[in-house]
Amino acid sequence: MDLSSNKLSGEIPEELTGLHGLISLNLSNNHLQGKIPVKIGALTSLESLYLSMNRLSGVIPQEIRQHYSLVGHASNDYKYNPLNPYSLCALKSSSLMELYMRVLVVLLLYSLFTIVTKFSCCDAHSPKALCREEEKEALLSFKRGIHDPSNRLSSWANVECCNWRGIHCHNTTGHVLKLNLRWDLYQDHGSLGGEISSSLLDLKHLQYLDLSCNDFGSLNIPKFLGSLSNLRYLNLSTAGFGGVIPHHLGNLSKLHYLDVGNSYYDRRNSLNVEDLEWISGLSFLEFLDMTNVNLSKASNWLQVMNKFHSLSVLRLSNCELHTIDPFPHVNFSSLVILDLSINYFMSSSFDWFANLNSLVTLNLASSNIHGPIPSGLRNMTSLRFLDLSYNNFASLIPDWLYHITSLEHLDLGSLDIVSNKFQGKLPNDIGNLTSITYLDLSYNALEGEILRSLGNLCTFQLSNLSYDRPQKGLELLRLRGNKLSGSFPDTLGECKSLEHLDLGMNQLSGYLPSEIGQLKSLSYLSIDRNLFSGQIHISLGGISSLSYLNIRENFFKGIMSEKHLSNLTSLEELDASSNLLTLQVSSNWTPPFQLTKLDLGSCLLGPQFPAWLQTQKYLEDLNMSYAGISSVIPAWFWTRFLITVDLSHNQIIGSIPSLHSFYIYLGSNNFTDPLPPISSDVAKLDLSNNLFRGSLSPMLCRRTDKEVNLLEYLDISGNLLSGELPNCWMHWRELTMLKLGNNNLTGHLPSSMGSLIWLGSLHLRNNHLSGNFPLPLKNCSSLVVLDLSENEFTGTIPAWMGNFNGKFIVTVPGDREITYTLGLMVLVLHSNKFNGSIPLELCHLHSLQILDLGNNNLSGTIPRCFGNFSSMIKQSNSSSPFPFHNERYFESGSTDTATLVMKGVEYEYSNILGLLAGMDLSSNKLSGEIPEELTGLHGLVFLNLSNNHLQGKIPVKIGDLTSLESLDLSMNRLSGVIPQGTQLRSFSPLSFIGNPELCGAPLIDVCGEDGKPKGPIPNNDDEEDNGWIEMKWFYLGMPWGFVVGFWAILAPLAFNRAWRYAYFRFLDDMKYKLLGWCL
Repeated sequence: MDLSSNKLSGEIPEELTGLHGLISLNLSNNHLQGKIPVKIGALTSLESLYLSMNRLSGVIPQEIRQHYSLVGHASNDYKYNPLNPYSLCALKSSSLMELYMRVLVVLLLYSLFTIVTKFSCCDAHSPKALCREEEKEALLSFKRGIHDPSNRLSSWANVECCNWRGIHCHNTTGHVLKLNLRWDLYQDHGSLGGEISSSLLDLKHLQYLDLSCNDFGSLNIPKFLGSLSNLRYLNLSTAGFGGVIPHHLGNLSKLHYLDVGNSYYDRRNSLNVEDLEWISGLSFLEFLDMTNVNLSKASNWLQVMNKFHSLSVLRLSNCELHTIDPFPHVNFSSLVILDLSINYFMSSSFDWFANLNSLVTLNLASSNIHGPIPSGLRNMTSLRFLDLSYNNFASLIPDWLYHITSLEHLDLGSLDIVSNKFQGKLPNDIGNLTSITYLDLSYNALEGEILRSLGNLCTFQLSNLSYDRPQKGLELLRLRGNKLSGSFPDTLGECKSLEHLDLGMNQLSGYLPSEIGQLKSLSYLSIDRNLFSGQIHISLGGISSLSYLNIRENFFKGIMSEKHLSNLTSLEELDASSNLLTLQVSSNWTPPFQLTKLDLGSCLLGPQFPAWLQTQKYLEDLNMSYAGISSVIPAWFWTRFLITVDLSHNQIIGSIPSLHSFYIYLGSNNFTDPLPPISSDVAKLDLSNNLFRGSLSPMLCRRTDKEVNLLEYLDISGNLLSGELPNCWMHWRELTMLKLGNNNLTGHLPSSMGSLIWLGSLHLRNNHLSGNFPLPLKNCSSLVVLDLSENEFTGTIPAWMGNFNGKFIVTVPGDREITYTLGLMVLVLHSNKFNGSIPLELCHLHSLQILDLGNNNLSGTIPRCFGNFSSMIKQSNSSSPFPFHNERYFESGSTDTATLVMKGVEYEYSNILGLLAGMDLSSNKLSGEIPEELTGLHGLVFLNLSNNHLQGKIPVKIGDLTSLESLDLSMNRLSGVIPQGTQLRSFSPLSFIGNPELCGAPLIDVCGEDGKPKGPIPNNDDEEDNGWIEMKWFYLGMPWGFVVGFWAILAPLAFNRAWRYAYFRFLDDMKYKLLGWCL
């Protein structure tokens, strides 16, 4: 490390004493001050130390004075000079005089050597030895094999190779000692590649070789590197090497530093080892980094590492280690840094941790550790960095952990999808961590009231440290995703150094205290998804350093004015959505900040569109949904490019000239006129439930400059669109979800729809589409949801519908990334004119979860193979929306929906769609018996077979369908006794009426001994004459009375669109007026 000849000030960081691989350290000619760290003498690899020409003070550490090669050796006299005016001055006078005399002698000898050299050498102008010719040729040969697109080695052309970039030679002998070709991202334009020539073997005195951060294209590490016998430092990390690490490296017996790790995982350039025995030959090894190297075959890795007495740093992150076997004695007790993160330990014993008393850094994140925290950690009294995140402890946090007072960084957290599951309450002892600067306990199961003792974490203590360092306190505190309750701890106002505070997703309540304004260093504050209430304290707006503020989904109310925001000059992201807040600012207000993200959903902003948004030049994401805006959007807004725009569920009027953002949500407004043109870069577009008229053609068939349109999600349902579907879908091949329902579209499906091979969801319900079952859909093999209900389709259901049963698709040929398509999960063909029998091929749809063929003209029997629908057999416990094979493209809010009829009422299901499994075959002409196989579909939530010609007995086991919530077998020709069961008793008689030969509870008809109803049974003629109504008028009168009363009120709204919109606008107006009065 060379930082010499600058203007650096302050103290020499104690952390530099942990760089045990250092061979040279030059900090000379700066303005450094203070004491030399005592532990710098422990850098046993250090060959040269330059601290001269600074303002250092105090006593030179004994370890440095005893290191004669650094202080008193003749060839190094000018590396460390304690006699200059800015050097150390705390030596005894005798020692100081002795040093004066030594330096004078050395200066005299050096002068004589210079004079002799000047008059005895042929080249009288050479100040030092030139590089050796044979080593120069070796370097040039090495250069010829290197691919250097950015010409980094351009200096390798002049005569003196010791002046070449990356080359360091011995001052006297001229031998090349160091070859450093590490790629510097900030200085170099391109990395090196190519072949590594064996000519490096001619550099017999080479001690330092660094080829890291280049790209050698999966080249194997050359075996001949093991013959560079003088190497002490070898760094091949993140250099694009692949294959097996050669065991020849074990011959480098003088090696102190070995780094063959990768800073990121790349399966194309992955290294592995057959075994690790070869590394035992590196007896002086102090630093070893094998991050992302596959060590799965090296089962004895721990026993091998235990042979290194001087090992200080060991990094084996993401090495596919699976076991930690117990062993009796620990030899590498000098370890300072140990990183075993991102492994998958299926069996582990951590008893040996108790002997690692010198450990300063321990990283076991993402290592599949179960059970309590290893008790051996309690002996690590020097520990400062501990990361146990992303494991599965599922236990209490031990009390002794809070007594390791040296801890500065403690991470026990995780993400929402992976939890450590730490349980119990936060103890008061957490306040003992007085050295802590980073504390993450997020996404666990901690409960109880949040503690005032957290304020104790805010004062950094120095009592346990043997060195000086700048005072600092708690900088990061994350308690997100727990079950903590109570109020916001006002003691946190003492945390003057706190920069990051995340208390989101808990059960905290009460008001925000005024002390929050004392956190003057705070840049990140998230308290979302809690139970906070009251008004926002104005002191929050005084934190000028705040760049991220998230208070969403609380119960804050009242007015946010300019005073709340006037001092937030650093603010970049603001999320106050889902509260009861009203933003009141003047019409000419200019905010003091420049936002990149603004989310004010469900906050009252209207009725006018906020004019101050025009000042936000860097805004990328905007959400002002449910904001009470009822004006026209100004023209300047449509010319701005935003990544995300959400203005849905307002009353915005006017037209849209054009659309340019990636994700656009403008649904549930009052936009009119024809559909706007859209940019080819739009990925998601929601214009549903507006007043758009006309054809789809102007939007979809307009030519664009780009060959590929990126649109993946399109929802234009619930408008006044008319005409036929345009035949230009071949331009929209990236579509995965298409919703055109509830319009007035007519005609057939065009052939170009067959080009939508990625289409996962298609909704065309409630239009006037006609023709046979759409043949173009045969090519849409990725379909997961298909809804063609309430149209005028005719003909038979084709057998090829059974082909939508899931498949594998290679999406990226270069990487051969295989993606799975689930297969058809929802098929809704309700209320069409399909005829013929139900094709048996539908039984191949093993993923089918919802099947609705009701209200058609289907005939024949119910296929017995319907009992093979595996997704209906098992009970679902997932409330997730249906996933798509390319769901990675979807933003939040892209959940799919399905409109289904249950218990006679039409519902639209979205978030709980994954919980539903059901079958509706009602209002057809199906005959035969109810297949016994249907009773095996234990996941069914609804089953509707009403209004058919089914006959025979009801299967006895139908009562075993414990998930069944809705059953309708009415209006058939079923006979016999209704099976008794707990589940069937919960259904009303309406589920069974219209079956004259059916008897038993819940019907009032009592069964005789022969299993038939007592009393006369109407014949078919009586049934056709509706004679059965006289016997069961009570049951039929109830639903018809409800229907008549219901439609008498709502029929005008259902059939007159203008009345309907006027009615709901009136309701919205009343809602916003009431909301305004409440606020």
